[in-house]
Amino acid sequence: MNKERELESLVEALIRMLGKSNEKVNDLTDRVNQLEVILRESLLPVYQPIHQTDSKIISAKYPS
Repeated sequence: MNKERELESLVEALIRMLGKSNEKVNDLTDRVNQLEVILRESLLPVYQPIHQTDSKIISAKYPS
C-alpha cells in the first residue's frame, strides 16, 4: 500500500512538472511570435522586391 501511494505521489509530481514545462514552452512561443512580428514590421517598410530590370543590373555589376 505504501509503494502505491509513493508511485501515485510521483505521478502527480511529474504531471505538475509537465504542466509547468508546457506553460514555459507556451510563454517562449508567444515571445518568439512577438519578435517575429516586430522584425517583420521593422523590415517591411524598407523592403523592396528585386524587379526584373534590377536583377539584370545586379548581375552586370556582380557577375557570377
